[in-house]
Amino acid sequence: MRQKMARAVAAATSGLRIPEPFQKAHVTIERHSCGTPDHDGVQGGAKFLIDALTTPKLLNVRKLGTRQRVRNKRGLGFIVDDGPDYATFDIRAVKSRMCAQKTVVTITEILP
Repeated sequence: MRQKMARAVAAATSGLRIPEPFQKAHVTIERHSCGTPDHDGVQGGAKFLIDALTTPKLLNVRKLGTRQRVRNKRGLGFIVDDGPDYATFDIRAVKSRMCAQKTVVTITEILP
């Protein structure tokens, strides 16, 4: 599911890539659907999407004969990390008609 989400985000943002990830950002995710999901379902459902927005990072594992581990290996590099030092999130559900179902992601850079 992580790979499928990363591919969908990559396809939707093919012409919108940025050269460097935002160091600090506010991310708004609006899930437009005909039903009204539970609050925890909306929050949990955004996990793979948020992971796809982050930047891959090599982990410091120094064992001989093992592959290098990568954190968020499917990340596309829009934000540095999803931790509170790097990003804030506003995730909400919006009721809409069945023909207008979509997910809208807005990333706003927070300047120091």
